[in-house]
Amino acid sequence: MSSAISSSSSSRTSTLPEMGGRAESPGQALLPSRILEWPNLMEIAAARAVDYRHAKPFPHVLLDGLFAEDLLDRAIAELPTVARWAKYDTANERKVVCSDAGAFGPTAETLVHGLNSAPFIRFIERLTGIQGLIPDPHLHAAGYMKVAPGGFLGLHYDFSTQQELRLDRRVNVLLYLNRDWRTDWGGQLELHSNDPLDSDGHTAVDIEPLFNRLVIFNTPQALHGHRRPIACPPERARLCLSWYYYTAPPVPGWALRVSKVRFPGSRRDPARLAIKAFNLLTPPVLMMLARGIRATWQRARYKGT
Repeated sequence: MSSAISSSSSSRTSTLPEMGGRAESPGQALLPSRILEWPNLMEIAAARAVDYRHAKPFPHVLLDGLFAEDLLDRAIAELPTVARWAKYDTANERKVVCSDAGAFGPTAETLVHGLNSAPFIRFIERLTGIQGLIPDPHLHAAGYMKVAPGGFLGLHYDFSTQQELRLDRRVNVLLYLNRDWRTDWGGQLELHSNDPLDSDGHTAVDIEPLFNRLVIFNTPQALHGHRRPIACPPERARLCLSWYYYTAPPVPGWALRVSKVRFPGSRRDPARLAIKAFNLLTPPVLMMLARGIRATWQRARYKGT
C-alpha cells in the first residue's frame, strides 16, 4: 500500500502565486466579491490544473491561506444555534450539518454566496477541466459540518445526483475552520483509491483539516472519509464549510429546442433558418456524439495546459 501525508508544511502550496482574501475593514460592506482576489485565483487554477487532474488516488488539490483569517474567525463565531443542525448518528457516521443559509451569520452567508458565484465557478472549471458547473443554491447536505469529540465519518462514495435540481454531482469543496488543530486529535481527511484497502497497489492520502485550508476534489467515484474518532477537547469540534458543484446530464433532443431571440415581424435571418433546419434534420444521437467528441477534445486540450 502506498500512502502520502499532507500537512500544513506541504510543498504543494509553496510555489503558488501570492494569494490572500480581502478582509473588509470596519465600516466597509461585507460582500461576496471582496472575499478573494479573483485574478490571483485564476492564476492558481492555471498553475495547478495539471497537478489536480493527475493527482492520486483521484483528482484533488489542497490550497492554504486563500482567505483572510479574521473573516474565517467570524464565520466560526457565528455558528448557527443547535436547533438548526441536522444530526447524523449511525454506525457509519456521527456528525451534524447545517444547510440552512438563512440561519448563517452574515460572514458565512457571504462566503457561501462568494463560492457559489460565477468567478469561483470559473476558477473550479479552469482547475478541474469540467465545464458547465452549476452551484447548489439549496446547499443540499452541504454548508456547515461539525464533528464533536467521538464523531467520525466512515469511508464512503458520495451521493451522485441532486434530485431536486436533477443534476449530476461532480466536485466537492471543503473549507476547514479549525484553529490550532493538532494531529493527535484526528479528523484527517482520507482519500483512497478504489481497489481493496489492503491491496499492494492501494493508494491513500491523509489531509490535515487545518484552519484556512481549502480542499477540492472530484466526486462521486471518490472513496473518502475520516474514520478515526475525533479526540479534541470537549469544547472543540472538527468544523468546515462545504460546497458541492454539479453538471446537467445530457438531454436527448435538446439541440432541437435551441433558438435565438426572436422579434415578431422581423425579417428572417438565413443563418438562423439554416441552424433551425440543421437542428431539425440531425438525429439527437448524432448531436450527443458530437458533444461527446467536443468534450473529449476539451479535456485533452486542458491536460496540455
